[in-house]
Amino acid sequence: MVVPKTSTLDITTPPSRWVVFLSKILLVVLILFLLPDLVRAKPKKKNRALENLYNARIIHCETGDCGHLILEESMNCVTKCVSEKCYSEVKYDVDPLEDGEVDVNRAMLFAQCVRNEMLRERARGRTRQ
Repeated sequence: MVVPKTSTLDITTPPSRWVVFLSKILLVVLILFLLPDLVRAKPKKKNRALENLYNARIIHCETGDCGHLILEESMNCVTKCVSEKCYSEVKYDVDPLEDGEVDVNRAMLFAQCVRNEMLRERARGRTRQ
C-alpha cells in the first residue's frame, strides 16, 4: 500500500538562515519603532508666570534703561539692569561681555540666578501677606 505524501512541516529541521535573518531584522525594526514611546521622559513643568516675568524684565531693560544702545552693545547694560546681584554673582562685572559676544554658560547661570531671585521675592511676598 502506498501512503500519499502530506505537506506537513518538519519541526526537527532548523529554519533557513534567511528566515532567522529576517526575523532579527523585523525584531530590530519593531524595537526602534517602540523605543521612543518607552523612553519618553515626562516633560518638565515650566513656570510660565516666572518665565513671563523674567522676559518682561529683559524687555523693560532693553527698551527702557538701555534703549539708547543697539542690541549688540547693550547686553552688559541689560544684564546689570535685570539684576545687579546676579550680574556680579556671575562675574559679568569682573569680565564684561565684549560687544556682540555671547557667553552661553554665563547666560544660563545668569538666567537661573535671576529666576531663583524672583522665586525668593515671590516667597517673601507670600509670607508678608
